[in-house]
Amino acid sequence: MSGMGWMRLLATFGVVGLTAVTSGVARAEAEPNSGGAYKVETPVERTRVYTDAAVTADIKERLDASQLLRHADVDISTEAGVVTLVGVVPSEFAHSRAIELAKSTPGVVRVNDMLRLNVASPNAPSQN
Repeated sequence: MSGMGWMRLLATFGVVGLTAVTSGVARAEAEPNSGGAYKVETPVERTRVYTDAAVTADIKERLDASQLLRHADVDISTEAGVVTLVGVVPSEFAHSRAIELAKSTPGVVRVNDMLRLNVASPNAPSQN
């Protein structure tokens, strides 16, 4: 049987898998199990390690790069990937942008939003 014939036969029974690894190396080891199917083992993907200080610095850099947020009074703290943003932002749009920038930073698990609008902002809640 030709190579393509075997591929079709194996595909018919659902035992063919394709493995690609981002490093450019593809490797698989197949072991038959009791059901006749094959388990495909692939190399473990690399896990990137982030420190809380690095995550905080990255978010600070992103906020400073934003013209809308560079003068906002925002304190950033990170603990085990959980980021807390505390402070005052000039508008609702700036508030949304700050949360978006923090959430999209690599290493962030969750963002605690404790930001509030500047009282001079027309969108800020009125005080009685």
